[in-house]
Amino acid sequence: MDTVLGLIGLIVFVVVIISLAAGVTWLVVKLFPQQKKKPQPESS
Repeated sequence: MDTVLGLIGLIVFVVVIISLAAGVTWLVVKLFPQQKKKPQPESS
């Protein structure tokens, strides 16, 4: 039974870490949007 609880705990831990990383990434993108550079003229 301890093994099953350990595996469930490990899975929950991994899901929490991935969710936290995704949340931080989303927050950084919302707070600091990428500034658009001036489009460079196409040379042909």
